Amino acid sequence: MRIAIDIRALGQRRTGDEVYIHKIVEYIKFNKQDFKYYLFTNNPSWYEIELLKDLPDYMEVVLVKPKNKFLWTMYALPKACSLYKIDLLHVMYITPINLPENTKLITTIHDISWEFVGEYINWKDKLFLKLLIPISIKKADLVLTGSMHAKQSMHIIYGTNKNKIKVTYYGGYIKEIPTTLKLSSKINDIIKQNYMLYLGSLQPRKNIPNMIKGFYLYKKTTLNSDLKFVIAGGKGYNYDSNIDTIIQEYGLQKEIIFVGFVSEDEKIALMRNARIFLFISLYEGFGLPPIESMSLKTPVIVSNTSCLPEISGDGGLAVDPYNPDELSKAIDKILSSDIVYRDLVKKGLKQAQKFQWDYCINQIVKIYKEVLFR
Repeated sequence: MRIAIDIRALGQRRTGDEVYIHKIVEYIKFNKQDFKYYLFTNNPSWYEIELLKDLPDYMEVVLVKPKNKFLWTMYALPKACSLYKIDLLHVMYITPINLPENTKLITTIHDISWEFVGEYINWKDKLFLKLLIPISIKKADLVLTGSMHAKQSMHIIYGTNKNKIKVTYYGGYIKEIPTTLKLSSKINDIIKQNYMLYLGSLQPRKNIPNMIKGFYLYKKTTLNSDLKFVIAGGKGYNYDSNIDTIIQEYGLQKEIIFVGFVSEDEKIALMRNARIFLFISLYEGFGLPPIESMSLKTPVIVSNTSCLPEISGDGGLAVDPYNPDELSKAIDKILSSDIVYRDLVKKGLKQAQKFQWDYCINQIVKIYKEVLFR
C-alpha cells in the first residue's frame, strides 16, 4: 500500500500546521512502517530540512510543481497521486476535487475559525475557505481534528456526520528537556527577568491588543511591579497592526519585549522561565502552546471560548478574551498567591500529560490502515 502526505508546511514556520506535519513525519521515520510513504512538497529546498535527511527506504520525498497553492492542490496533486499509484492521501484543509478513483482521502482541519471570527481574516482567504472547505469535507473519506469543540462545530455548521470526523487530541506535553539549550544572547537576558509570555502568530484573532490592555491594567494597579510582557512570534502574514497602536497609546515601549520567531530551545527556555503564559485567543481549534507551558510548570491563562477550556481543563484560568480587566485580575490572582500558583502548576502538569504526540500519531497511523481497508 502507498500513502502520500502533503508536507508543504515543513520549513515554512506555520506554527501549529508545521508542528503537526513534523510530528507525523518524525513518528513514521523512527517507527518502522509496513507501507510505502511518499512525502509530497512544493519546496525545491526540501533537502535542507533536517527531518527529511537520511529517510528509511519506506519513505520518499517527491517534489511536485508548481508552487502556486491552488494549481498544486487541484491539478498537480491528483497527477502525482496517479503517477505514484497512491492508495491514500493525507492533506490539511483543502482537498483536491478530482483524485484517481482508487485513492482514498483524509483531510485534517484544525479549526473553522473563519466561521466564528471571520472579521479578523483576510476576505479573500475567508471566501476561499467558505467555498472550498465544505466541498473538501464532503470529498474526504475521513476528517481529522484536534478537539471535540472543532468536531461539534463542523457537525453543526456544515451538517457533517459525526462518524466522519475523528478527534485525535494533539500532543504538546514536553517529556524531556535537553540538558543544554542553545540560546541567543537576547533570550539569555530575557529569561533572567520577571515576565509573562505569549508565543504564537501575531494575527488579529490571537487577540494580542487585549492581552496588552490587561497587562497595562495589572501594571497600573500593582505598584512597583517589574513584570514585563514578552511576545514571541514573527510579524509575518496578517500581522495585527493594532498591536503597535496599543503599545504607543499606553506608553509600553519599554515594558513589552518582542523576540520574533524563536527556536525550539528558545521556546522551552522562555516558557519554563515565564511567570505566566497567556493564550487569550478569540478562537482556536486546538492550543499547543498552553499544553507546552503547563508541561514546563508554568501557569496558563486562556480564553473561556472555543476549545481552550477543553484543552486546559482545571490546569489554567479561563477569562473572557474581550475583557482586559478580567485578564488583569487573573494575572494578579496568580502572582499574588503562592497557593494559587502552586495549585495551577500541579494541576497544569497533570492536564498536560494527557496530550502526547506519540499517542496522537499512533492513532493517526491506525486510522490510515482503517481507511485503507474499508
